[in-house]
Amino acid sequence: MPTRREVLRLGALSVFGTMTASSHASGTVQPSRKCIFIMLQGGPSHIDMWDPKPEAAAEVRGPFGVASTRTPGLMLTDLSPETARVSEHVMVVRSMTHRFNNHIAGTYIMLTGSDDQPDADREAKADDVPGPGAILNYLAGAGSPVPVAISLPTWLSIPGPSNRMPGQYAGFLGSSHDPFLIQGEPQKPDFRPLSLTLPDDVSARRFTSREALLAGVDRATRQAETAAAATRDRLYESAFGLLTNPRFRDALDLSKESPAVRERYGMTKIGQSLLLARRLIEAGVTLVGFNEFNQHWDTHGAIENSLKDRVPPMDRAFAALVSDLADRGLLDETLVINTGEFGRTPVINNQAGRDHWPDVYSLLLAGGGIRGGAVWGRSDQRGAYVHSDPVTPSDLLATMWHCLGIPPETEIRDRLNRPHRLTQGRVMNEWLA
Repeated sequence: MPTRREVLRLGALSVFGTMTASSHASGTVQPSRKCIFIMLQGGPSHIDMWDPKPEAAAEVRGPFGVASTRTPGLMLTDLSPETARVSEHVMVVRSMTHRFNNHIAGTYIMLTGSDDQPDADREAKADDVPGPGAILNYLAGAGSPVPVAISLPTWLSIPGPSNRMPGQYAGFLGSSHDPFLIQGEPQKPDFRPLSLTLPDDVSARRFTSREALLAGVDRATRQAETAAAATRDRLYESAFGLLTNPRFRDALDLSKESPAVRERYGMTKIGQSLLLARRLIEAGVTLVGFNEFNQHWDTHGAIENSLKDRVPPMDRAFAALVSDLADRGLLDETLVINTGEFGRTPVINNQAGRDHWPDVYSLLLAGGGIRGGAVWGRSDQRGAYVHSDPVTPSDLLATMWHCLGIPPETEIRDRLNRPHRLTQGRVMNEWLA
């Protein structure tokens, strides 16, 4: 049975999961821009999406044709007509590369830039390098009226080998800096993120009274609390702020969008998630991460049917997000990153699919100071290796931090007060408008 103290704490509704003591916050850092980080976990095929090879042999070229774009010299496959229509806002990077062939290792390096890891399945650990959302929480310190970083609509996860995929959590910063998770199925009519909603019979005024009562109980027991409990209390205070912040609660209510806008994004999980991401950015959140679940983009077999199912909803949602941000005057201040952890093999296998391939792959960027209507880097004629202008995940992250207005050489400190630079990559100044 819970104690009376814990019953009083139920107003916070457990949005945080397990919490532990963390290192001290570094102070207040205010990013000058925002970011939506779309993680197409599983490894989307660069050749079949964003780096077509129409002149290559059939076993390399694959089953798809090409789509013309508004950007001279830029071709996408015919699976991406919506992105083709907004290409003036988009940079296609075709020379991403790293050495990790494992989903979990590839995801970890994409989110952290760290290659100090095995190329193998593993669970998240307390000494992992933290992901971008956790770093932003750490740098911001306390006092934000809305969350600094949010993940939705699930954690990145591969049930079995890594139910807790490393790279998305706070790692050595301590789990109190983990991003907030807004979980659910936002495309469904009954979507209501209960973890951030007051019970029907509890008004904001009544909840404030409960918080005052709880504060009195806390004062009576403060001397006995450990550092971990103090950290937990700070998190509950943050939860209280979220529950009583009408701007944030309104952002979570997709029914406030017109049916036309919702349909523009598509009534799919990714479509409504990216619409929710735009609303959260408008509400003041700095970084929103969209997470695919359980290797959704892993296409070892039947790639034609698989990508005909997967790409169009993503293409529609991404293009709607970019054009919607542009229409609202928010694109210049919002960096959009659309990537997987690696690409796929240049030759189709004997199961009509493609296997893991980190030697070269592609991603999309838009807004946030990035030049639109541009292509960076080239793969070779078979889409197998970088031909020119290689880019590492660390370079991408350095550029992301620069676009957010945070110097990449900024140091964060772990529990032992050891300094760690945000990234060892270089800022891709050539990408900047």
